[in-house]
Amino acid sequence: MAEGDVHLAPEARSETELVDTNRAMEETWAGERPVEPRTYPYFNPPYRLPFKHIGRQKQLFLDNYILDELIDAERIIVRPDKAASPLIAYEDLPWERYHFTCVPAAALYDPDDGLYKMWYKTLVSGNTNSAQGTEVVLCYAESADALQWHKPMRDDCQPFADQQRTNIVMRDFDNGTIVLNQDRSDPSRKFLAVYNPSMEAVRRGNRVMSRVAASPDGICWRVISDDTPFRHHHQMRVIWDDACGMWVGYSQASHAFASHLHIRTIGRQESVDFINWSPKQVILSGDWDPGVGPNVELHTMSVRKEGGLYIGIVEEAHGEHQWLVNRDGSNQRDQFHVKAALYASRDGHRFFRADGYRPWADNGPPGSQDYGYLAHTVSDYLLRDGRMVIAYSAFPHKQRDTRPAGVSNHAPAASSRASRNHIEELSSHGMGSPMMDKVRREAPAQRGIGGLVLREDGWAALRPKYELGQVVTKQFVFEGDVLRVNADCAYGSLRVALLDSELNPYPGFSLEQSVPLHAPSSQIWHTAAWEGGPDLRQLWNRPVRVQFSLLESTLYGFQFQARS
Repeated sequence: MAEGDVHLAPEARSETELVDTNRAMEETWAGERPVEPRTYPYFNPPYRLPFKHIGRQKQLFLDNYILDELIDAERIIVRPDKAASPLIAYEDLPWERYHFTCVPAAALYDPDDGLYKMWYKTLVSGNTNSAQGTEVVLCYAESADALQWHKPMRDDCQPFADQQRTNIVMRDFDNGTIVLNQDRSDPSRKFLAVYNPSMEAVRRGNRVMSRVAASPDGICWRVISDDTPFRHHHQMRVIWDDACGMWVGYSQASHAFASHLHIRTIGRQESVDFINWSPKQVILSGDWDPGVGPNVELHTMSVRKEGGLYIGIVEEAHGEHQWLVNRDGSNQRDQFHVKAALYASRDGHRFFRADGYRPWADNGPPGSQDYGYLAHTVSDYLLRDGRMVIAYSAFPHKQRDTRPAGVSNHAPAASSRASRNHIEELSSHGMGSPMMDKVRREAPAQRGIGGLVLREDGWAALRPKYELGQVVTKQFVFEGDVLRVNADCAYGSLRVALLDSELNPYPGFSLEQSVPLHAPSSQIWHTAAWEGGPDLRQLWNRPVRVQFSLLESTLYGFQFQARS
């Protein structure tokens, strides 16, 4: 490394590094650019300095991207707690009494008014198996702390029957999502929604539609695209991805559209303008992974991004020995309970399971809020006081299919009868109808929206196997002049060293010179410091490894930042 490089501004990390590298690979494979002999068969990002460029991106530990060595330390995938009470609960409002489905479309923080906002759908008429379609409405709730929510009754919401003040913000909204627009140049498009207007689709003779609406406040919406050719279908979840400069959507690829492939899988789509979406590409299927079991299908997936890491929560449908016979003679499992697994990716396409085959978030015990359904998580998370909250559908009863023979799609007679007997038995003991019929009985748990709760960035933890352990990262170059560490060092302490290419500490940045980090567990982020206060800028454009020494403490992540 040239001595003068330390006086230069740091070589910046490119936000489109992944896209540029993939383009180089595709053009080389297609014969459109020559093979680079110095690196073949590898493809390096076009940096002057041949090291990882992490810039000021947050670094987490769900994969080995930044990790090189764990010495007497281990990685733990952290499982979430569940909020003690539902975020959204049944309140016996007139539009909740038919079929309180309560599926979250989105949960966002609005920086303009400092409120947490949630939109969720529920059925107000019809039937999910009806040829006439189902009327689904979108409702709104808000919160000051991400855990205690209320449903504001507003005059500017949509009326229901003779009730003028409601929390219904859109009619005929199904299987959709809402995002906070990253482009704030048009105030009328602050919020964007993509969804299936199921009743309108039936009226037009379509199976589904893909409609886009915009809103300045999340309450009053207008349609900006009536329909697009490539349907999204089934709980679309969308993020803005700086790596490709596009909106990326994940949704169920729809098991029901191909007569011989009644398997739920996860699909991916892209859009530059949020209106015109690419054809759906299947990126995850239970058929590809024998470890999940042949009866497990991938129901839906939500994704959030931290630095260059895509974190996916995949809801798995655990099918039971109950089959649905379709009019064409094919059949599928359509009775199941749902729980969640954790996945990760570095490109948003190829996801791997982060923690073996145990559920990351499991169903509760019988009679609990999410005994039957832990599904439909939303993208991103709500952050408050060092705590992440992720909304999900929490249903006490599993999905059942009891349609008798004689209809076009039906359950075999014996299976239908057995399932109905189970429903009658549960209902006779005062548990309410698992099918959520119009006639309700008092029940300990109705369908609602629950909350998964984690420490901020606490997806994966590095901790000593016993008492003292060390973590060493790969080599990288960075930007910024402050190193922040997410750690729990309430009982022990944590020290930090910065190592050169010889694995020796840079002058002034050794473990011995590190000021021990020690603080109450309520403190999430800590600032690394060394005796004498050496300037991190002297390490710009040099290869650096971080060495963490964990004395009865736990490490969750780190990030270089610019001093404010």
